[in-house]
Amino acid sequence: MMKRLRLRRYGAESPLINIVQKIIQLHKQGYSNIGYRAMWKILNSCCGINATQETVRIALKAIHYDGVVARSRRRLVRRRYCNLGPNFCIHIDGYDKLKPFGISVHGAIDGFSRKIIWLTASHTNKNPRNVALNFVEFLRQSKRVPRLVRSDAGTENVIIRSIQIALRAVHNDNMSGYRSFSEGRSTGNQRIEMLWSFLCPYFTTFWRNMFKDMIDNGELNNTNPVHLECVRFCFLPVIQQHLDIFSKICGIVIEFGHNVKLIKTMASRMLCTTSHYFMTLSTIPMTYHVTKVIFDDITRLYTKPMLPRGCSEEFCQFIQQITSVNLDDFNVVDTPQEAKTLFCMLTSVLP
Repeated sequence: MMKRLRLRRYGAESPLINIVQKIIQLHKQGYSNIGYRAMWKILNSCCGINATQETVRIALKAIHYDGVVARSRRRLVRRRYCNLGPNFCIHIDGYDKLKPFGISVHGAIDGFSRKIIWLTASHTNKNPRNVALNFVEFLRQSKRVPRLVRSDAGTENVIIRSIQIALRAVHNDNMSGYRSFSEGRSTGNQRIEMLWSFLCPYFTTFWRNMFKDMIDNGELNNTNPVHLECVRFCFLPVIQQHLDIFSKICGIVIEFGHNVKLIKTMASRMLCTTSHYFMTLSTIPMTYHVTKVIFDDITRLYTKPMLPRGCSEEFCQFIQQITSVNLDDFNVVDTPQEAKTLFCMLTSVLP
């Protein structure tokens, strides 16, 4: 009667062998990361097993000791990133922190050595042809195609995706063709997101505060397209210069307060030197050679050159007319304060 009604006497515990077998079965079904209290509730309420919490705790400790120790530490267990060599996987993404002021940044980083492959500022990082130009120039200089390219699912990466798949289609490894390009959420693109976190204190904070101060002082109206063109005309070369310096120094030192520590500490795990990239590249074959001739056709058909100083041709011609200064002569402006002075001068004479 009691068995038919699924009743049991209070305190009557199921045999230990049945408890252990059911716990092992639940582990195989996906319940391997829960604690003994949750396991005890599942056993008693859903599995028809009568067991005390103490019995379940001891059984779990014997069955899965590593899991018990990990849960007792109350620490997040991070997934391990695996990259077998330089150019095994490169990560690309756009950076929009300065986009409200008319400046867009796009970058790429090698997942193995953390070498910055490109870091460019321009008027847009959403045009697939402009973005693809950076990738093609990287292929042209290295004469190699990376094994895998990782990006988000944005439309700005569609041409890079097509170029990567086309160049890797002739190879016979397990990641050739369509497998050579990986798309996913931007937050899961670990290496490039790490780069953006480093870029913020070294670069973004200064420029964002500067532009916000200009807005507060009435010098900049970021809703005015003419002002945004002036921002790019005056500040873009200086911003690109800062990005180039950041690309060179970020793998060498990192500053904590007033102390400068070499990359033997945390920075050594984040950003390695350029020599690490090239030395390992020559010993570990993780890339595939391509002929340089095809890049001329790819550049002509699928890319678009960046605008000079990030501005339209009409705007640059207009600036030359009202200032009677050749466009190349503006390159003498190489500091943020000089760029700000030039910006104020241009906005004062423009309608």
